[in-house]
Amino acid sequence: MLRYAHELVSQLVLALGSEGATFAVGVGKEPLVDPEDMSSSSVIFDWTVLCTLHELLRDGRVNATGPEGKLLSTVATHKTEGQIPEYRRPVWRGLTEAGSVNIEFVEPGWTAGAVRRERQAQKGDLLIALSGGQGVEHLAQLYALGGKPVIPLDLDLGASMADGAGGAARLAERALAHPERFARFSDTDAAAGLLSRMSTRGGESEIPQVVSGIVDVLHALDPPSAFYVRLVNESHPEFMYVERFFRSVVTPVVEGLGYRPIDISRDYNEYAWMNEAIFDSLHHSAVTVVDLTGLRNNCFLEYGYALGRQQRVILTARNGTELPFDTAAIDCHLWEADVDDARKTGFEAYWSRNIDRPPLVKPREIL
Repeated sequence: MLRYAHELVSQLVLALGSEGATFAVGVGKEPLVDPEDMSSSSVIFDWTVLCTLHELLRDGRVNATGPEGKLLSTVATHKTEGQIPEYRRPVWRGLTEAGSVNIEFVEPGWTAGAVRRERQAQKGDLLIALSGGQGVEHLAQLYALGGKPVIPLDLDLGASMADGAGGAARLAERALAHPERFARFSDTDAAAGLLSRMSTRGGESEIPQVVSGIVDVLHALDPPSAFYVRLVNESHPEFMYVERFFRSVVTPVVEGLGYRPIDISRDYNEYAWMNEAIFDSLHHSAVTVVDLTGLRNNCFLEYGYALGRQQRVILTARNGTELPFDTAAIDCHLWEADVDDARKTGFEAYWSRNIDRPPLVKPREIL
């Protein structure tokens, strides 16, 4: 079953990589079932993902970087480099030398898995969970709290630390009964049927069939959201320029990258209070596009909330906007009032450079 799981992970990465996915995964140790037998299987899957990505990159089937940033993103500690097994160093060197890895280091001394999981959950758009114990359950909860899809697989391999309440296998049972708690589907009535199609049946299902089922589930999900923070007062002299920039440049790029734009001033509101709609949508967005043209106080409030949440933020303003001191120190895309294809290209290039930007503030060490 463990060998089956590694092959499943490898084929899934091949499938998702070919569709342009990027990956958030751990780097470090590779504990084996039998530490004395180098041919025995690993009890974790990080290096299966990394080796498959290295193969794809080497063969030219994926790009090292793209509109969504680097192919691979990881959260590391000061111990990570020393934990990489010698036999995996060529893979790691190949990935890093190709410029395909975005590494974010936590503060020295912060080696707890919980710290890295918290940051991983902020960086990732969805979680595919396989077996495990408390660590997997904690990561799934972090993704769910952020309003991000959690797709648990039913293969039960147990937990390497013999902890947790059943890991992803138990979550998979719950997902079949309550799919709406795990993800938002375009067709909610079809959700349970889609989830059942990716069942491994204890390792008896054909792996290509399971991979196809998982990919179908991902295609059926609501797209991740891009929340707009922008000038909405139609009487403001800058409004027409901001409106044209978002309609002609921002929205086509955002939708082309697979996001669902959320513009509270234009979209249907299911909440009783506008403030609740704004902050609930902002809190659960995958990326926030902030435009500070007009220097509106509400835009700065929402911008600060997104930064404090350590969300991915794309910052824009019309060229000539006099940004305040603190904001001016952050890379901002300054756009011109006229619109043409070059404006889209410039915005896409800024997005690609900044989508992987680390948070402004890191946790402080007290030990």
